[in-house]
Amino acid sequence: MALTDARAAVAIPDDMEDAVGAALPTQGCTAFFAAEEMVRLHPGDHVLVQAAAGGVGSLLVQLAKRRGCVVYGTAGSDDKLDLLRKLGVDVAINYRKNDFCDVIRAARGDDGIDVIFDSLGGDAVRRGMKLLAAGGRMVCFGAASHAGGGGMAPQILKDLKFVASFGFPHPIPLLMNSKSIIGINMLRLSDQRPLVLKRCLENVVALALDGTLTPIVGGRYPASQLAEAHAFLEGRGSMGKLVITWE
Repeated sequence: MALTDARAAVAIPDDMEDAVGAALPTQGCTAFFAAEEMVRLHPGDHVLVQAAAGGVGSLLVQLAKRRGCVVYGTAGSDDKLDLLRKLGVDVAINYRKNDFCDVIRAARGDDGIDVIFDSLGGDAVRRGMKLLAAGGRMVCFGAASHAGGGGMAPQILKDLKFVASFGFPHPIPLLMNSKSIIGINMLRLSDQRPLVLKRCLENVVALALDGTLTPIVGGRYPASQLAEAHAFLEGRGSMGKLVITWE
């Protein structure tokens, strides 16, 4: 049994696949809030989606293509690049082989990027800000590059180094260059503004039902293999959402 605020719940059809339904509240709402509520995308906008083969990233790609945008997407393997191309990504970038900044500058020159959706954090945000055109927006909703790490350094030092890697943006340069940084924390939003979450969820369910949005299910594991599922996720080989089933 699960208990939730009724204002943050939306009914789904009985025939909707469980895995698809499971992706809509978290990944779906995050993508919709980022791409439809926090920014306005226009046909012809150039949009970068970091970690575009992930659960949120793959939905952001679909939402951006729905608006007629030119989409650049990063991923860490050729298999993931194939998925991105199937989703409609115009420029698929293997970040293990190519620097995303170099690829985009080669394609755009001085014209820059209109919107960046960043789930990596750290250095990717600092470097991405330099790619933004006037009026460009950086939308941050994660810090995946801080995951793992290892090594012998105390955790506090690792955390401080990661925080510093973002750079130190100040309102004056943002104002002078007409750029903006937007931060998203869906847990805080769901706690304080459940009606916003409900609105997002209603929209993503409707888009899933009409085929506009298709959550990618990258794997299914029984609960007895929970450790294996975590290992697969941490190895960054997963695409879309992983689903755990109880039988």
